[in-house]
Formats: sequence, structure tokens, C-alpha cells
Amino acid sequence: MATRERALERILTPREVAAANRLHRTWLEARAPLPVMSGFGVWPLLSVLATGAVGDTRSQLLTAAGLTPERAARIPAALAEAFAETESIRLAIAVWAGSRITLDPDWTAGLPVDAVGTLTGDTAADKAALDAWAARATRGLIDRMPVDLSQPVDLLLASALSVTTKWITPFRDLRRTFTTGPWSRLGPVRGLAATLPGDRLRVGDHLSVLTLPGDGDIDVLLGLGPADRAPGLVLGSLVATDPASLAPAADLAVGDRAIGVEVTEQRTARPQQGPEVDVETVRFDLASDLDLLDAHRALGLTLAADRDRARFDRMAAQPVNVSQARQSCRAVFSATGFEAAAVTAIAMARAAGVPKLNHRRKRVLITFDRPFAFLVRHRPTGLNLFAGWVDEPETA
Repeated sequence: MATRERALERILTPREVAAANRLHRTWLEARAPLPVMSGFGVWPLLSVLATGAVGDTRSQLLTAAGLTPERAARIPAALAEAFAETESIRLAIAVWAGSRITLDPDWTAGLPVDAVGTLTGDTAADKAALDAWAARATRGLIDRMPVDLSQPVDLLLASALSVTTKWITPFRDLRRTFTTGPWSRLGPVRGLAATLPGDRLRVGDHLSVLTLPGDGDIDVLLGLGPADRAPGLVLGSLVATDPASLAPAADLAVGDRAIGVEVTEQRTARPQQGPEVDVETVRFDLASDLDLLDAHRALGLTLAADRDRARFDRMAAQPVNVSQARQSCRAVFSATGFEAAAVTAIAMARAAGVPKLNHRRKRVLITFDRPFAFLVRHRPTGLNLFAGWVDEPETA
């Protein structure tokens, strides 16, 4: 694999991966589960903010990001440069300043190359330019900047994170209708099916986890919990659980069951070469719009958003504070692969034939026929990129 594709391993230490994952989980725990969200989409922007802040404002941001001042100053530009042209993960960071703000040149020197733009004050023109940047930076998955330009915006910081991967083993498309459960009211939905190596499925008392490997070092994990378990607990368990700590579903015997899993015996035309798992799941296309200030404590934005106490003396000559902080996300799960994107914006304001069935096959089947969680993870480092909750599949 190309060196640039391994950028995360070269740039982030295991401690920093753990810090980014901790921010993701802390944010997740601070609110109800959403269809899709990205803590890693927020993490570099907290670093950018921290390098321009002083005093308690800076300390709060660094604590949330889990970074030292020196690393916070280096990581955003390094990540943006490394991922500018990779296929599986892309990250762009940009800053736009209005005429009432004079940026500190030492602060801008630490930003990615060509990251600084201008807000003209013409709302329509600025919106068009910002929306075009969001679409370009997310390969068209998100077509608008999640910021309200009808409110005062003197300075805007944004990150755009996108992930795309193709399944190593593609799914088969099929049309499904559920006769029981919460999806029975939907009518026909767009289902997916595949037979995967048996080690892809791990099971525990409160969670079954299916790992779907894609190219570009990306794994997508699907997590199914007990039907009566709250969505937040299922998603939190998926984020916190190392699948290797769970039991291999391949070890289950015929007649055994786990969450969403049953084991039967079939007669087949071919001998079984090794453990396999049959998967029945659904396509999904999910979107979320999040207000980061709803979880300001979890994200270290409490002082940064306080008009009277925010201190960004190293960022601009004029006093500024965070006035808006939003993220738009989208995730698409299909037969051939997965793609997701997040744009995070922080606005600052001044104030053939019938075969003979001669062989026996142990069939391990997991069925995702009700709401479930998903997690997108960088395989070599364990960095969590996106997470979400599939409340409903795509309808046919």
C-alpha cells in the first residue's frame, strides 16, 4: 500500500489515537445516538482553536483534545497534507476571515498550505464559495457548509473528513420484506446478503459484532444488541469493545444462539472448506446535522463559546469567541462498499441443473432485521472515524 495511505500510523502516536477516540466516545455519551457522527472530524479543529487560544480557554481545548501544545500546533497541517490525495481517507482544513478580523501571522503559519481564505461580507457569494468547498472536499457527499451566515460570522474554521472503501467480499442485493419487528411496517426494503469468513463475526452476552473489511485499511463494524437495550448503550458498547475480546461465532454448535445469530445444519452441494458466516443486512443512507455546542463541555468549548471569557489572543488582534459550531454528516452503506463524510464548521464572531446435496454445512447466520449500530475504524491504528445508529434501512 502506498506510503500516503499509511499516514495515520506515521503522524499519530498510539496515545494520540486513544485521545481522539476518547473525545469521540465522550461526545457520544453526552447525547442521544444520531444516525452518523464523527469525533475525528472535530478533533483537528480543537487543535487549531487551541493554538490560537491562551489561558484557561487554551487549557480546556487541549484537555478535550488530549494533546500537548506542541503536538496541537503540528497535527492539523500534517494530517491535512498527508490525506490531501489519499483514496480511502481525506481530510481538509480551512479558515476564512472577514474584514473586521486581523489574523495573527504566527497562528496562520501553522495552518495547512493555502488554508486561509476571505469572507467578503456578501452572504450569497460567501455561501456559494463555502458550499463549493464542502462539496469538493467531501467528494460530493455533503454539498453545504453547516453554518448560518445570517448570523454574524467574522471568522470561520472548517474541517472536511471523508472515508471511502470497497468491500473485500461484496454483498448481493436483494429485496426484503420484514414480517415481524420494528421494520415490518416499512414494506419492501433494500437488503444485502453475503457469505464471509467465519472469523468476521464475534459474539458476547450483550453484543454481536460483524467486522466488514474494506480496502484502504478501513473496517466497518456492525453491532447488534439485545432488542430491549437502549440504542445509546448498544452504540457505546460497540465503540468501547475490541471484537477480539468476544467469542468467535464459528465456535458455536448447531442449535446454539447468540444475539441475532442462529446456528443450523444444511445439506449442500459442496463441502465446507472452513468456518463461514452468512450475513443478512440492509443498505442505508443516513444523514445528521449536529450542534456541537449542545455538548460544549464534552468538546472543551465552554470557555471558547463564552463571549466574555473566551481568550484567543494568539489567533486574532480583535477579541473573538465561538458563536456557532456545527457538523453535517452522511454515511452510505451499499453492496460494493461504504462511504461517509463530515463537514465540521466553527464560526467565530467578533463579541444451472439441480445439484446433489451430499455434504453437510454448519450455517452460522446473523440477521440485522432491526435497528443496529455501526462504527468506521482505521484498521492499523484503531482510530474511530465515524459512528452511528441505523434506525431504518433504505426502502425499495
